[in-house]
This record gives sequence, structure tokens and C-alpha cells, in this order.
Amino acid sequence: MGLSVFLAAWSLLCLAHNVDAQVGKNGVVGFGISMWEDLCCQACHDSLSALYLNCTTFMSMDEMGGMGGMDMKKLKRDDMEMDMMGTTSDECRASNTPWLQTMAYCIQQNCKADGYPADKQATCFSNQALAGASTPTLQESLPTAAPTVELAADAMWLNETSLVNAELYYSTHGTLGEFARSEYLHTRYSLIIYLVTIGIILVCGALTQITVLSPGLQKSLQNNGFVTKLRSTVFMPALFGSRRLEPLPARAGYLPGRSLSIFIATYVLLNIVFSAVDFKSFQPNVYFSSKGYEICAYVGNRTGTLSFVNMSIAILFAGRNNPLIPFTGWSQTTFLTLHRWAARVATLQAIVHSIVYTAAFWQPGYGGASEYAKEAAEPFFYWGIIATIAMSLATAFAFLPLRIIIYETFLILHIILVVIALAGCWYHIILHYGYDWGYQVWLYLAFAFWAFERVVRVARIIYTNRLGDSKAVVEAIPNSDIIQITVFPRVGWNFGPGQHCFLYFPGLDKVWENHPFSVAGWRRKGQTLPVVSAQRRRSSTTNESTGGGDSKDTSDVTATTVAHEPEVVQDCVAVRFFVRVHSGATRELQKRLFACSSGMMEMSVYTEGPYAGHKATLQPLLATDTVLCLVGGIGVTTALGFIQEYTSANSRRGESADGKNRSVLRQAKRFILAWSAREMSLIEHVKQNFLIGVEGIEGVEFSFWCTGEIPAGEKEEPTNGAEGLSRTAEAPPTRGRMDIGSVIRSSLEPGHHTTVVVCGSGAMADEAAKEVVKCVKDGSHVDIVEEAYAW
Repeated sequence: MGLSVFLAAWSLLCLAHNVDAQVGKNGVVGFGISMWEDLCCQACHDSLSALYLNCTTFMSMDEMGGMGGMDMKKLKRDDMEMDMMGTTSDECRASNTPWLQTMAYCIQQNCKADGYPADKQATCFSNQALAGASTPTLQESLPTAAPTVELAADAMWLNETSLVNAELYYSTHGTLGEFARSEYLHTRYSLIIYLVTIGIILVCGALTQITVLSPGLQKSLQNNGFVTKLRSTVFMPALFGSRRLEPLPARAGYLPGRSLSIFIATYVLLNIVFSAVDFKSFQPNVYFSSKGYEICAYVGNRTGTLSFVNMSIAILFAGRNNPLIPFTGWSQTTFLTLHRWAARVATLQAIVHSIVYTAAFWQPGYGGASEYAKEAAEPFFYWGIIATIAMSLATAFAFLPLRIIIYETFLILHIILVVIALAGCWYHIILHYGYDWGYQVWLYLAFAFWAFERVVRVARIIYTNRLGDSKAVVEAIPNSDIIQITVFPRVGWNFGPGQHCFLYFPGLDKVWENHPFSVAGWRRKGQTLPVVSAQRRRSSTTNESTGGGDSKDTSDVTATTVAHEPEVVQDCVAVRFFVRVHSGATRELQKRLFACSSGMMEMSVYTEGPYAGHKATLQPLLATDTVLCLVGGIGVTTALGFIQEYTSANSRRGESADGKNRSVLRQAKRFILAWSAREMSLIEHVKQNFLIGVEGIEGVEFSFWCTGEIPAGEKEEPTNGAEGLSRTAEAPPTRGRMDIGSVIRSSLEPGHHTTVVVCGSGAMADEAAKEVVKCVKDGSHVDIVEEAYAW
């Protein structure tokens, strides 16, 4: 599937070739577009095209509408003291003997020296001298005698067959050649950025897919000393220390892992090098009055083009439907990290582009502030300024504290700024260059990736909801800020462990908001899944038996009774989520839930998903013997999906309908759940509603830690590290923190492969990864799957 991204990008380039054919030139410079197909012919044309002929027509400056329509390639005539401007038509040139003979002789002499064969000379004569007409031919237009008079450098008229001014031809030929070389390099380096960045990702994805298809190869690689060395020194460790998914101090951001940092460093270094190399100057130059302005123009065009390229890459990496995710098995967190770095690089290049083009007006021969003000008033110029400002703000406002504290505000602002930036880039290019040089192709890619993401999201919603909403039962878990949501989707998913889904709540104020929630459990059609928790059912029964009176033995956990229990539909697909309440939609959901006397309510939701849970992501589990789930707090949601998968694959009543997802844990013989949470009520809720039913499954073991406050009268038990593994979910939790290192090492067995699945905070994931690296260095066969999210 990842290959489809590269093919789609290439197809877009081909599509742009056809689309642009309707409005301009085709493709990009060097691939479909040639700046000047015949340089010597173009030089002859540009050296002569500004001269007046005896058939030139003249109009006053007022009739011409000023100088705005002049071609930038024609020589400046700022020193002309004339009130009239001439227009020389193609028909005029095709019938003018001095023009035809001078052009023919210039092409024959100069293009022959450049190695052009006779047929190519004839073709370029037709294109440049006759605007594509077939007659008269080059041979018919050659003068009978070679001209002897060379045009003056400041000549204004061409009244007789002449020699092109040698200095002017040299300057024009050199200017065009250097400008074209620079433009070709812009495209070449842009394609290298694309091919290296996406190519490395595709290679990694291909290797992952191979190991997915061949678990035997996976085990061989695990036993290979060189691969083990790479895993313990490059692929698994943090760059420095142990921080990877835990934010840096003061929430300054994240420090990517070592292998990801190497990839990012390579990407950034390529962009720095390609933004700074292969700039040459040619003087005297017919485009640029000074060397400084010329170099500024080349650097500005290079950084502007690369900025477009990296912007499209950033948009690709930002999508939750990015097809590289299932192909590589990399998490969306990884691609969001790459997205931020690509966006930073694109923004810095846009800033450099703006700075160097601003500095160019202060180069010798240019008017400084007055000329800059005049240029900045042009629509193409101020649209470029708008785009740069929008990109800069989008990058600046994406700092971590803002993303964490007011995520929804950040997201809306981010989208608005990116839309403004893309619109500004589009008008900056189209108003200045039209469709002639193919710069818009890089924007086509950005638009396509953006549109693909939005269309697929809408398609998922339509498919899973069938143009209607899904019903859900929402229940509060007592004595905690956690809500359980049971959704009855209109369309059954291909359920599996490690998945998450985005839920929309149309009954709340902000119907457009959506939030990702991990799948805690699922029921396929025909299976039994109680809608109401066991605790709440027991609470209802207790109150009924006592006539609804007060009970001295009733704890806070079971204090709320059920006034109305939704019917349990046996044939309906269902999926469960745990939600920790934060600000925004989840807080509003909790308020409405508390307003219900029963402590639960029914509501409508829209589902978008499922996402994640790909075989490439879970590839280490395919050939593992032991699965150790290290869980922190609400992370048990993800762990419960793996428990259901394990029990389904190992129970005598295992579900054959599991298909390919069932094979994820088919080799596992042991499953350990090591869970630490601060809410005792959450631990008891999960035990009673999810874990009691798996106690009889061979190989399942439990260990619990509670880090919350100890209720009055309860005796404190010391932390026992990895001790206390039990085959029953009724095992009492240990008070204190889990010793992650001890838990991991206690799960290892000689000759067996262990995969650690981490479902918890960034700090827990980082500590687990550090301990796994130590175990790998000690010779243990252990791998890690991180089900952690970083903002």
C-alpha cells in the first residue's frame, strides 16, 4: 500500500503534464518542460527581438496601458525618451527580410558552433523566427552574402541584414544557460528529496512486510548477532538518555528515538545542502544588473521550490489515513513527528525565500526600499508574503504546550493557517508565472494529499454509519473520571487488537469535534456482550432485594442504581471504549451523564475507523512465545483488546471468523497483564467486566498495582516489584509503583521470545524501552510494541 503513495505522486506529475497542457507548458522544469529547448536559437531571438522593424506598429503609452505588459526577457529601454511604444507581430517578422536573414545567419553560425545538426537548426529557426510557421525555411532565408555590419549594443532598429552584436549575444546566451541550469537543479534536488524521504520509508515498509509474511525469517533475524546489535544500539534506544515519548522539561517538545533521529537528521541535512549548493553567477547578465541580485534570485527560487516540496510531504505525513502507516507499521505518532519536522523545514525555506528576495532590492543597481515597495504592491508579491506569514504562524503556534492545553483551538487555527498558506502559494505562483514553469505541480501534490485525507475520512464515516448515526450506551465508572462507552455501529468492523476509532458526538455543542479512543473489547454478530457493567447490575439487584432502602454495606462504588437498563441485543455488533475525562467534549459528556439518575444514558454517535492495529505494527507478536502487557491507567483499554485476541485464539471456542487478525497471537503460549492504575474503582471495574471470564484460559496471568490514595482503615502493602503473578483476576492489587525492569525480566524464559506491549504514559513507555534494550544487550530474545500516543 505504501508503494501507492509513490505511484500516486508520479501519477499526479503525469496528470499535471496533461492538465497543464490546456493552460501552459507540461510537467516540471527538466521533466516535461524545457526552459529553452534550443539555447543558441533562443539567444539569437532574444538578442534581436527588442529591435524595431519597418513593419512595427506604434501606439502611445496611454494606449499601451503603461509598461505592465512588457516581457521580462526583452532588454530594458528605461533610457528611451519616447512617448511611443512599438509592437512587432509574428506576421511582421515572418515577412521582414532583414529579420529573417539576420536570424538565419545567427542560428547557422552560432548553433553550428554549439553542435546543432542542420535539421535541428531548421526546426528552431521555424520556432523562433517564424513562431512555428513552416515557410520560409532556414536555407531560403540565409543571405546570399555573409553580413559584415555588426549591430551596435544600443541599436534600436533592424533595417538591414546584420551580424548580431557579439557582446549582447554572449551575455544573452550565458544568462539563459545559467538560469536554465539553476532551474533544472531546483527540480532535480526536489525529486531527490522526495525519492530519498519516501524511498527510505518504502524500503523499511517492504522489509516489515517480508517479515510479516515469513515469521520464520523473523525468528532468524532475532537470533542474528548483527541484527541484535543494530536493534540494541540504533533501532530501539532513545537518542540520549531515555526520553522519547515523554516530553522534555517545560514541555519543550519531544526527542525522537535514535533511529528516527537519524532519519530526520538525514532529511534535514539534505534540505540544508540542497538549499545552499550549486549556485553560479554569469555576468554581464541581461536579467540581473548585479551578481548579488542574481544569486539572491537563484537561492530564492531554490528555497521556494523546496518549500513547496516539503509542504506536500508534511501534509502527507499529517493524515490519519496516510497509506504509509499500514505499509510500514510505523505509528501515527511517528508520522506526526515527521510531519512537524517537514513543516519546520518548509517554513524555514519559505522564510529564506522571502528574506533573499527582499535583500535583492538592496543590491547594486536596484532601487532599495522604493523599488521593493513598488514590487510588494503587486498581487503575486503580497500573496507570497501572506503565505510566508501563515506558514510561520502555523509552525510557531504548534508548540507542545498549546497542543496539550487547548488542542481543539490549536487544530482549528492550524487548519485555517495552512489553508491560507496554500492559497497564498498558489496565487504567488500563478499570478507571476502562470502555468509555464510547472511550479504549481508541487502544489498539486499538496492539494491531492489534503483532499485524499478529507475524502477518505468522509467515506469512512458514510460507510460505517450508513448515512445515519450509531447508538451508544454511556456509563460512568464510579469513583473515577473515566467513562465507558459501548457503541453499536451500523456496520461491523474487522475487529482486532491495537485499534482505535474516532467518535463524533452530534448531541454535544461542537458536532465537528472528534476524538480517538482505543478499542477495549468487541462483540461480533451473534455473540453475547452485556451492555451494562456487572457492578451496576449487582447494584440494581441489591437495591431491589432491599426494597430500595439504605444499606450500610453499600460502598461508594455501588451507590448508584440503574433506573433503566437498555436491552441486550444478541445479534448486534458492539464495541467498547474507555474514556478519561478531560476538558471539552469529554467534560460535557460527563456533565450530562451525571444529570442522569441512573448514572448511564443512551446517545447517538458517529464512528470513523477503525485505525491502527495493522499486522506491520504488531509484527513482533507474530512469532512470540510470551506477551507481556505493561499497562498504565487508562492504557488498559488497549491491553484488553490483546487479551480478547489471545483468549479467542487459544480457547477451544475460539472464533474462526477472526480471520487474519486471529493469527497475530497464534504462536503465543503465555500472556501476562501487569497493570498499574491510581483508581481502585477502575481496577475493580475491569476485573469484574473483562477479566473474570478469561481466568480459565491457559497461560493467562495477572498482576495489579494501585498507586492511588489508600482508603481509611485499609492496611498498606509494600510494593513487591514483579512478585505476585496470579492466574486469577481476583488477586488483590499491590500498593505502590510497578518495578518495570523486574516485571520484564521475570517474564523472560530461556529459549523463548517475549514481546513487551506497552500501553501507558510516555514515561512508562520510555522506561520499558530502556529496560528492553538492556535485556537485548544481555542476550535475551525480547521485543517491544509501543501503544503510546504523543501529542
